[in-house]
Amino acid sequence: MPLIPSMFWLIFDYFYHSIKIPSHEINLSKSPLLSLLIALSVNAQANYDTVQIKPSKVAEQIYMLKGAGGNIGVMTGREGTLVIDNQFAPLSNKINGAIKTLDPAEIKFLINTHLHGDHSGGNENFKKMGVTIVAHDQVRERMMKESVNARTSKTTPPRDKEAWPAITFADKLNFHLNDEDIILHHFDIGHTDGDVIVQFKKSNVVHTGDAFVRYGYPFIDVSSGGAVNGFINTLDKILLLIDDNTKVIPGHGEVATKTDVKKVRDNIADIRDQVAAALKKGKKIEDITSLGITDKYDAEYGKGFVKGKDFVLMVAENLKGGR
Repeated sequence: MPLIPSMFWLIFDYFYHSIKIPSHEINLSKSPLLSLLIALSVNAQANYDTVQIKPSKVAEQIYMLKGAGGNIGVMTGREGTLVIDNQFAPLSNKINGAIKTLDPAEIKFLINTHLHGDHSGGNENFKKMGVTIVAHDQVRERMMKESVNARTSKTTPPRDKEAWPAITFADKLNFHLNDEDIILHHFDIGHTDGDVIVQFKKSNVVHTGDAFVRYGYPFIDVSSGGAVNGFINTLDKILLLIDDNTKVIPGHGEVATKTDVKKVRDNIADIRDQVAAALKKGKKIEDITSLGITDKYDAEYGKGFVKGKDFVLMVAENLKGGR
């Protein structure tokens, strides 16, 4: 059976692992999207053993690993290995094995770009290997506490203590490892309220997590503090970090350039502005989805799991709520 694309994992992880809807409480007739995702995920659970972790070189000492989940970043060197994100828990041994083929040195640090399970699901396993986990303050806060989803009133229990980051920061954190200057940036609430951008200054490489993705329309996780205005603001600040030679590792998709980031930023801002203008004219949220705002983008971005009308609805609700 073929492996489910990472976008399926992203959305499934949000609905199932974050919201924790018990299967016996799901009304399939009212939740066709959710039921499809659950059916797909059940099949995929049995296929972790078929997942291959594939490294590709991005720059000297820096690699991107693809598997089933968010893109993993790896920096190797004589002072130890630094890893960015870790996909799902059942893949931890495979991920560790793939990293060791690049460099057998000890993994010293693991950075979470945000809290979603397709990026942080293996935290517990890597912590047991002796790896120090680093993330934004909000990632630890959300992992430590029970949460309630406003839409469903469903409760998510705290993550296991072994998953909690040991080192956290608010806005900026500097690393100096393997003769590289590494800066962790938190610019704004965007995909979530704990997004981290990882900048390798000397290598001119940036890992964005899901603050920038290439699967289509982005997902703004409002239940985890995300906001469309902050998403765009974060892209603006990423653009100030990078130049035409920067290699950008997105949360999902292939390595990108500044031109790719600018294009996504401008298109999302255009959609946001059109939705905001419709709201200002008094349009109801449910009517805005029929205005064709995303028609010119659907051929390119509509191939992802978030469709144009869904994205417009997400943006409208977000703006209407003052975000």
